[in-house]
Amino acid sequence: MAGHWRINGFYDVTKLTGLFEAAQRRESCRSFAAAPSTEQWNALTHAADELALPGVRIALGLCDTSLFKPLLAGLVIKFENVQRFAAVIVRDREPQTVVDAGVSGEMFLLRAVELGLGACWVSGTYKRGQVGLRLEADERIVALLALGIPKRLPDLPIRRRRKEITALCPAFDSLNSAQQEIVQYVQIAPSAINLQPWRISPAGPSELTISVGTPGQRLDLGIGLCHALLALGSTPAQFSLGENALSATVRQL
Repeated sequence: MAGHWRINGFYDVTKLTGLFEAAQRRESCRSFAAAPSTEQWNALTHAADELALPGVRIALGLCDTSLFKPLLAGLVIKFENVQRFAAVIVRDREPQTVVDAGVSGEMFLLRAVELGLGACWVSGTYKRGQVGLRLEADERIVALLALGIPKRLPDLPIRRRRKEITALCPAFDSLNSAQQEIVQYVQIAPSAINLQPWRISPAGPSELTISVGTPGQRLDLGIGLCHALLALGSTPAQFSLGENALSATVRQL
């Protein structure tokens, strides 16, 4: 799947500098002061078309906070004043497309941060019957993104609860500087309930393999790969996906 994977060559890396910087400012935002402005909403509409890989669709919608209220008693995930969302939608049942959805959705989320907005991935704790988007017969929603003007701006630098870098990549100290930056950018990526499921290992002098443990973590794999792509900047590289779509290799060219 190496040269044929649609992630290769899809993004214009000269336009991703702002997203690289936004990744450093990103934190999961659940409390909003207001909906995005008309200008921000128009920019998000453009980003939804520009950043979604083939087979993935990002659709914007209006809502209220009740869309994100947990269905199970005892869950402490709390949202405040959510008025807008984006749905990350896949158009087939291929495991690779879920990985692509993670890449596309995280690119879009970071574009929202670049525009001064806050956002949060929500993959399970929302009311599906309340989404209100029209889906084609072969489409399904893999996650929502709550969107809006954050109630408060994050304090910089952001202090994240993260596993030690060597827990994600035991061989970290032996990597070259470019590979270390990839690992560090995957480390700050969001993941479902902050499990940070990525395991990263060298696969050769200029290769890293990023993997997750279960099919339910394919979206997280894509989110991590988005951060890996941003960390590369203008460094040429090729991405290849494992047959089970639970691992990917990044080879610097």
